[in-house]
Amino acid sequence: MTNSGTPRLAGLDVVGSSSGLGGTTGRWAAVADGTAPIAVGSVVAGGFGVELAKSFMADEPGGRWWFALAFAAGLGLIALGWRLRSRARRQVRIGITATARDPRRGLIEANRLEQQAERFSQSTCTVTMKTSVELPADSLWDQLRVDALADETVTAIRMAENLTPDATRINLIPTMPLHVAFWFGARLGHTHAREIVVHAIRQGDGAVPYFPATTLRMIDDDPGTTPLTVEQLQSIEGGDPTKAALALDLQGLGKDFSTHVEETCRRDGIGHLLVLRHDARRLPEDRTTYTGVVEQTCRVWQDQAPDEARTGEYAIFLSGPVAIGVALGARLAAQSRGRWTAYTFDKDNNTYEPFPFRPLAPQPAE
Repeated sequence: MTNSGTPRLAGLDVVGSSSGLGGTTGRWAAVADGTAPIAVGSVVAGGFGVELAKSFMADEPGGRWWFALAFAAGLGLIALGWRLRSRARRQVRIGITATARDPRRGLIEANRLEQQAERFSQSTCTVTMKTSVELPADSLWDQLRVDALADETVTAIRMAENLTPDATRINLIPTMPLHVAFWFGARLGHTHAREIVVHAIRQGDGAVPYFPATTLRMIDDDPGTTPLTVEQLQSIEGGDPTKAALALDLQGLGKDFSTHVEETCRRDGIGHLLVLRHDARRLPEDRTTYTGVVEQTCRVWQDQAPDEARTGEYAIFLSGPVAIGVALGARLAAQSRGRWTAYTFDKDNNTYEPFPFRPLAPQPAE
């Protein structure tokens, strides 16, 4: 149970790592992490420091400069060892895998992706932590489970910060439906002390299944990074003007994408729609592009969200990588989660599915 009495719905495990620090083992590991230089330097500096002191006390200058040189060499080895140790600590990587398994989308595939993420993290990080939750089988998903998953992930982040005080980065590897990813990211937020790098799955049969795609923090990059085309803000006939939606077509679906989105907006009473597109079917798999998508989306939404909806309700229609969904949730909705609904396309029902579940807007009488 948590302090508030809410049952803990997600667990956190430390599963270790299959690789050593920096890939070094045995004697070389002792050298790489500074242990050997510090030990040897301490012996040399201590022994010859005593002899140097004795030469002064006995007023015997013979060999004194050799003692001083050896003493200085010992101090140099100690300094080198501490420098290597600090460098090794900065290179420590913590991997966190976060999985939300959806029975309606297939538990076998969800388990496969979870295991793939865990193996990747173990092969690239010094320590791997994992947390997971299984979503309900019906459409009325319990958002408490996703909140619990995010809370356990935050706990893992804090543990990582305590375990590796000198490390500069923590790797987050999420596996979950897109709209859940947005809510998960909103719960995480973007104001962490350490850089949280969100990894994305590589398409195809690459040797490395994941790559560092983007970060939860705001990036002060060149504002000219614009991978997406921004369409004109639309007004949806019959919709509530205090409700606005943002739609990301990251798979080049064009009219097929916008038609379904507009239908959902009319169904749910959304009054304004802003669409951002990527022309190709697949985003280039690099951090610059993925981060550019997040940054451009946040800038455009801040500048072009309709004034009538500034204090109303927001929706986001997602497509493409889960990593972008997590980052957008952290950046757009962390301060106002209760105002956002995230949608992803359900191929089985040929419609957009919301998270959290929202009751349909009342339809006007004929």
